[in-house]
Amino acid sequence: MMRRLALMLCQASGRLLPASRKRWADAMFVELAHAGNDRSALVFAAGCLHAALHERLRDLDTRFAAGLWSIGIVTALFAVWQMLCAAHGIAVIFGATDGMHVALVGRGASASLIARYDAARPVVVGCFVLLGCAQLAGAWFLSRSQLRRFVLASCASLIIAATAVGIQLSIIWKLDGVPSEFYALLVQAVAVPALLGWFQRQQDRPEET
Repeated sequence: MMRRLALMLCQASGRLLPASRKRWADAMFVELAHAGNDRSALVFAAGCLHAALHERLRDLDTRFAAGLWSIGIVTALFAVWQMLCAAHGIAVIFGATDGMHVALVGRGASASLIARYDAARPVVVGCFVLLGCAQLAGAWFLSRSQLRRFVLASCASLIIAATAVGIQLSIIWKLDGVPSEFYALLVQAVAVPALLGWFQRQQDRPEET
């Protein structure tokens, strides 16, 4: 029973090893076959599993893939948030309460400023929809390791976010104390490509031996 468990651990170790260490798997099975007893075989197999896990975590390809998936998940979450904001904006267009409109009125904004804000609302909602779609596309491209398409989707997100920010600032730039929900969009559109670039540099670094 212990010998069979040791064999299973060695097989798992072989599957865990990165491509650059696959030759280690053959050596593991050779050493396992020469183990003096079942207990020694199990201890050796456990050590092989530990070494395989260590090498997998050190592998640059593994870390890069994990980084891509992490960025993809964050991007998808941002996309869901933008879609929720768009849904709220659509509800406002059809009569729901708009917190920004209430804030503008409460702070004594002029009627012309409020009118410009109301007129810009459909465009802003459209920006949220487009931004969510671009971010969902970017997350999908990352899951398929299509980095160039992800960069294009991120550039589209940046343009859309910049448009939304421009609309926001053109309306309430001088109204002190009114928060803007669009600043985070611009930060995210810049941060995601920056993170991707960082992971790309990590991948390009020579692997330690």
